[in-house]
Amino acid sequence: MKIEFCIENVQSALAAAKHKADSVELCSDLNQDGLTPSLELIKNCKKVYHGEIHMMIRPRAGDFNYNKAELNLMKASIITAHKNNVSGVVFGILNQEKAVDIEKNKYLLSISKKLNLKTTFHRAFDSCNHPINNFNAITKLGFNRILTSGHENKAIDGLGLIKTLIKNNESSTQIIAGSGINQNNIAHFCNIGLDGIHFTIHNKNKIAADLKYIDQKKIEGVLTFINRH
Repeated sequence: MKIEFCIENVQSALAAAKHKADSVELCSDLNQDGLTPSLELIKNCKKVYHGEIHMMIRPRAGDFNYNKAELNLMKASIITAHKNNVSGVVFGILNQEKAVDIEKNKYLLSISKKLNLKTTFHRAFDSCNHPINNFNAITKLGFNRILTSGHENKAIDGLGLIKTLIKNNESSTQIIAGSGINQNNIAHFCNIGLDGIHFTIHNKNKIAADLKYIDQKKIEGVLTFINRH
């Protein structure tokens, strides 16, 4: 099972390198559930972390129904990811009915694949209706990965749906669980067939300049349990 840290600054990139995370999801503004990072942030994180970087492609906070201008911004960000040797991109587009927007996702997928970027459908999936139908739509589109909390605010509460998705997944799309995973609940996510887990590594009540910004207890607790099992 792969380990992915969700990060928003160089301090977290350094921690990902120190703890040998398999990958990171690089965002800005995690307080808004993650937006597209700046070019400067991408370059600075790549200097210290040399594993897989999956870059968030989300031009604004709020819903996941994007207009043409926003879609063009997302295309430009995907091209930026490629030019800076990022491993993959993370996005998800829903229509007004909160279902996967086939055509808009297909458009960004075609660009990403031409640039040899891995693709992840992010937790927009957890906002859509009819999770099984939309999961099947995502896998048929050809996303490499899907990040989900099982249609709940925290993945531990959505564990039932996550297990159902794993059981019924007949595609090559990898299922990554994320949201609220920590040292106290990691046991529930092991040995159920997940391809990976995803979690933030900072103390939310600390600023990046604080020496206690990185949540070492969470990181070490999660990694220790996984390494023992």
